Amino acid sequence: MYKTTIGLEIHFEAKTKSKMFCSCYNEANSSLEEKPNTNICPICTGQPGAMPVINEEAINKVIMAGLALDCEIAKQSKFDRKNYFYPDLPKGYQISQYDLPICNDGFLDISLGDGRKKRIRITRVHMEEDTAKLFHAPDGPSLVDFNRSGVPLFELVTEPDINSAEEAKKFSQELQLIFRYLDISNADMEKGQMRCEVNISLNKEGDKELGIKVEIKNLNSFKAVEKSIEYEIKRQADLLDRGEKIVQETRGWHDDKQITISQRGKENAHEYRYFPEPDLPPLEISAEKIEEIKSHMPELPSQKRTRFAEEYSLAEKNIEFFIRDEALAEYFEKVVTELNCWKNETEAAKKQPAKSWPEMIKLAANYIISDLQSMIKADKAENYSAEYVESKITPENFGEFICMISMGQISSKIAKIVLLEMFKTGADPSHIIEEKGLSQIESDEEISKIIDVVLEKNKKAVEDFKNGKQNSFAFLIGQIMAESNGKANPEKSAELLKTKLK
Repeated sequence: MYKTTIGLEIHFEAKTKSKMFCSCYNEANSSLEEKPNTNICPICTGQPGAMPVINEEAINKVIMAGLALDCEIAKQSKFDRKNYFYPDLPKGYQISQYDLPICNDGFLDISLGDGRKKRIRITRVHMEEDTAKLFHAPDGPSLVDFNRSGVPLFELVTEPDINSAEEAKKFSQELQLIFRYLDISNADMEKGQMRCEVNISLNKEGDKELGIKVEIKNLNSFKAVEKSIEYEIKRQADLLDRGEKIVQETRGWHDDKQITISQRGKENAHEYRYFPEPDLPPLEISAEKIEEIKSHMPELPSQKRTRFAEEYSLAEKNIEFFIRDEALAEYFEKVVTELNCWKNETEAAKKQPAKSWPEMIKLAANYIISDLQSMIKADKAENYSAEYVESKITPENFGEFICMISMGQISSKIAKIVLLEMFKTGADPSHIIEEKGLSQIESDEEISKIIDVVLEKNKKAVEDFKNGKQNSFAFLIGQIMAESNGKANPEKSAELLKTKLK
């Protein structure tokens, strides 16, 4: 048996107005595709004599990332030159950080599918500039777009604490979620705003030394992270089983063939000839600066999970939905506030208790997650906000809607009709029920007549019930609701049906 040891290096393009060392527009801040080589200047294209200037907004955002990941924030830091030649690097070096990164020694706790929690230690988070983009034409030449050159880039490096493809995927997904909550990166993997690299090695269980490390570069989806690790574990295990040695190298992921491919030998740090960037001053980060940034930090996903469990007693699956959909989570909380007002007013007016408060909250969550989300998708709304949802159905109207269901004023069948009409028109549920004639039938006499019709039409089901088949009762209730177009009071219908069947 072999033990798998994995470390991750993850790059995020920072969401800032301008680039890392110049005032050019940062296209990572936009969802629009910019024309090639339009957001450029002598600094980000590496012209001789051009002098870089540090972007304070980018520094603040990497500090925020470090705080969210329980890192120690360095009081003193600096930038370094990482020297290597490649066509997408106009200066012949990248401004990065080597021995004095801004964030050190953090961690992130992740939840696994079997319910276990695991802590992944974070070695560092440092700041650097992104490279340009290369486009390889089919007929041979390569083109360079410098729009991305100089975009602020966070690089996060983990300790080798990860032992499976699942753990690597969960860590990357949670990290993306945190950076989006902080609004410091859009972290869209398809657009290259988040890029993962995997360092993986295998050794025999009990061995003190780790195996030979192989790096897999430029993984642009969570599926690619997971599948490349699974493939590489099998590839390395097969080699070791045959008594062959693992070669330390950099490999790429071939998405179509679902295999890793050798690219080049692995570089070491000394090959980059790091030295302090002479054109930039050292960074001094005060305790006051850190406290100021900390005071502006939003609620993080882990904090929100705990609060939603404590305040709303929702199922873990529902909590996770709201964690990943901030717009509907914000809308849900507004609905709960309004629902409490409607519950108290309605109970006082009708002197009739509603469902229990936890049941009402669960009912609201279920209708938002299932019905309302389906309507939003059908409306083809992408990247929608809480304001968009409120423009369709106000939290006040949604609260009234849930209260009407929980008080037994409308059935689940009528509720679906009413909610769809609310979404289309923005009208309140009472108005829709009155206008469409959807009021619930409460009269014993009217319900009794409907039951008589149903019993006459379904004599076999009546006989089946009398012969002990309890499922027939549920069938007959369904027929009563169908005959009344969902308007018969379900509780009264059940009581009257029982009486008649006796």
